Amino acid sequence: MTETGYNKNLIKYTMTIEIKDITEFKKTVCAVPWMHIAVEPNGDAIPCCLTSTHNYIAGNLNTQSIEEIWNSDNMKSLRKDMINGIEPKICNKCFDREKVTGDSGRYHHNRRFSQVLNNIPYITEPNGTCNTMDLKYWDFRFSNLCNFKCRSCGPRYSSTWVPDATKLNWISGQEKVWNVESVNNTDKFDFLKEQIENVEEIYFAGGEPLMMSEHWKILDMLLERNKTHVKLSYNTNASILTYGGKNVLDYWRQWDHGKLEVWPSIDEIGPRAELIRSGTVWKKVEENLKAMASLDNINLRPGLTIGAWNVFRLPEIINHLNDIGVIKADSRNRTEYNNTNFFINLLVDPHHYHVRILPDEFKKETVAKLNEFIAGYNKKYNSDIGINLTHILHELTTPFDRKSAKRFLEITRQLDQVRNENTYEVIPEMECVRKAIGE
Repeated sequence: MTETGYNKNLIKYTMTIEIKDITEFKKTVCAVPWMHIAVEPNGDAIPCCLTSTHNYIAGNLNTQSIEEIWNSDNMKSLRKDMINGIEPKICNKCFDREKVTGDSGRYHHNRRFSQVLNNIPYITEPNGTCNTMDLKYWDFRFSNLCNFKCRSCGPRYSSTWVPDATKLNWISGQEKVWNVESVNNTDKFDFLKEQIENVEEIYFAGGEPLMMSEHWKILDMLLERNKTHVKLSYNTNASILTYGGKNVLDYWRQWDHGKLEVWPSIDEIGPRAELIRSGTVWKKVEENLKAMASLDNINLRPGLTIGAWNVFRLPEIINHLNDIGVIKADSRNRTEYNNTNFFINLLVDPHHYHVRILPDEFKKETVAKLNEFIAGYNKKYNSDIGINLTHILHELTTPFDRKSAKRFLEITRQLDQVRNENTYEVIPEMECVRKAIGE
């Protein structure tokens, strides 16, 4: 790798590793471990939110310094594997998606932060040590505070989940709300102030970020420094827009065009949403979605979390979001949506909610329904949503997972009992799983 594109601010560094084949290098490298570390509500630090299911812990802020975590054995090993052309197992979500769709979070970050890739040979030792800690991309989940207890979530990311998980004996002794208060034995906001000159993109997730004081404090810090060019991305349940007398729409209106993306996490609509994402008041969520869609400077992209209980309902969900003006044809941001401003978030974990728990015949019927819907939708809106649905269509061709289907029935029975709900009345299509297992 030559010095083309090398960041001259790093001139004190010399090349410590040689990249002989840039094409091979790009097949496994990801910019994230050189510019980011994700903070979990319990203080754990992980390389990236997409690695959260692998229990690959870089360290914990309650017992270690951020510098120790940054070059912990796990972080060094991850960087070393990527440099040496090895696909890290903990990064399977991106690599698996790339093989099917040709895109992934890894590709996104590499495009967005190409300068970081150029700097890797100058700031990295052969053992994976990174000599700089410029956190350009933030995903700090300092709390698990949330007003929903979505069935696919749990107490790790939702305070509201804790009582149910305790009743079910899934956990014991966990405090309802986790909060990370300090970094390096100093107030967490002092740490953020030290890094705020480096940040280029912030991902707000949770819990529910719009309920968290940290979110609002960070926005105030950015505005105080006139940093409305910092890209903001949100994963929100769209249940609230206000906090402490503040309205997030007033903040968002101040942001630069093209620098604000909001990804409302939508599993379903109406009563089905209220069961799958317990705590939902669909009427209020719909009202908030419309308010978000009214802003001129916002890129609104609903993230449709799709699993076994709603994959067959994708046409109804997408059509309804069109009807209320959330999925739309919009060129105000110099981007023609052509009614494709949504993405599919495949529900991989927990395994018992994956589409593989559906009987094979039901999956075939769903594929036929989706293909018919895609053709009609593309004709109506002159679009191509087949790209959006490629991954989910692929997963619907995988064999029936009997073991996970049995687990779905057991977990559903337990949750329905503790929450006084009836999944099969609200989502009658799921009877097919009971029939497949013989219940």
